[in-house]
Amino acid sequence: MLLFRFPLLSMLCAVLLFDFIQCKKVICTDYCCSFVEAFPVKLKALRSSYDKIRDYYESKDDLETSLFNRTILEHFKSPYGCSVMNDVLYFYLNTVLPSAVQGERKRKHKTPIDTIGDVFFHLKRELLKCRNYFTCKKPFEISHIQDSYSQMGEKGLYKAMGELDLLFNYIEDYLVSKRRKN
Repeated sequence: MLLFRFPLLSMLCAVLLFDFIQCKKVICTDYCCSFVEAFPVKLKALRSSYDKIRDYYESKDDLETSLFNRTILEHFKSPYGCSVMNDVLYFYLNTVLPSAVQGERKRKHKTPIDTIGDVFFHLKRELLKCRNYFTCKKPFEISHIQDSYSQMGEKGLYKAMGELDLLFNYIEDYLVSKRRKN
């Protein structure tokens, strides 16, 4: 009798948990809300692609300084987070990823760096499309990150690529903060 109670109890808990999760689902009525709600799938693709190249870049990063410190995280969490994300994505799309891809271009197939670039490009485009949804304001200056990157010389690429997982967390925190509550 006891053997039958445990599976029955487990199934009941699973059904109740499923019902609870379904109640928490956000119903979006506009494009930008749908984009934010669907972003975890893109974030999973970012992390999966980065996992394939992480060891290489982290093994080459022997610098003690960081590009993404607590100050940048606070900027992401501020009312100017949209501008911060836009500037950081621009920096990666125009400076970091092209440098990282130079050695990878000999291949004919899509690389993890290409996938990261595609998701970043899509995210940047959606930020611009949804400026009102994200209430983008512009006082953030990315020059600190760019200056640090330049001062690191050739090792800046390894630092920037080695800190992608940190950037993914910042992006995730920002987009989660923009989710609509039921």
